[in-house]
Amino acid sequence: MLVTHRINPINGGIVRLNNVVKITSLAAAGLLALTACGGATAGSTTGGSESSSSSSASASPSASASPLASTSSEGAGTSSGSYKVAAWALPISEAGDKLGSLKGESFSVDIYQVATDVASKDSMFVDKETKENLLKKGDPVVYLNYVVTNTSSADIPLSHSLVTPKAKYLDWKYLGGMPSDSSSDGYKKHGLSSTGTKLKEKAPFVLKPGESFNIAENFGYTAGKETEISATMTPQDAAGDLDHDKKDKAETTVTLK
Repeated sequence: MLVTHRINPINGGIVRLNNVVKITSLAAAGLLALTACGGATAGSTTGGSESSSSSSASASPSASASPLASTSSEGAGTSSGSYKVAAWALPISEAGDKLGSLKGESFSVDIYQVATDVASKDSMFVDKETKENLLKKGDPVVYLNYVVTNTSSADIPLSHSLVTPKAKYLDWKYLGGMPSDSSSDGYKKHGLSSTGTKLKEKAPFVLKPGESFNIAENFGYTAGKETEISATMTPQDAAGDLDHDKKDKAETTVTLK
């Protein structure tokens, strides 16, 4: 098993981790901590890249983008292509290649590969053994868009977390998430959103039966990679807390184009 360390940004001390070193202080809430594991593991994650010691960028990055479909900012949900958009949600993009779908008890997710691009900066994580950054500036990244639909017969009140999609290559050897390009510019460039909601909208975000919203992520790109996609939806209760008793999770495996 590989051993790694994280540098304490406050006093320069070293904190032991399993396999990955965090080389800068935590820049923003919500970034995933990586831990190490010797063998290949399959699981779920949020945006990231494969270790540069084992990944290969086998497709040229593309800067092509497709704008989001327009929709009204007022009133009830409106249609956007094949989907009925929730009133609080941003317009839905159906751009790119549909890789597959997953279905939970109360919701479904259609998965689209929208675009490839390059990382705007180095990630925060390096491999302790190889000393290589797991996602370096200029490395190819892929943008996936997830269109979430309420397939139940009841309203689903959601918090700001909405749904938690996670992508991980089947041969990803680290426990935890794959690092991503955290810049919002790439999402804007490709007509996507990492938040899914309109500005000034407040929770609970009630997703009515048949309504949809979309949310995107990016991670290091290698064409032809088998990728496990999971999604977890946890409703909000009347007190505004997450109702974990009603948590719904589903997963599937897709292959990147």
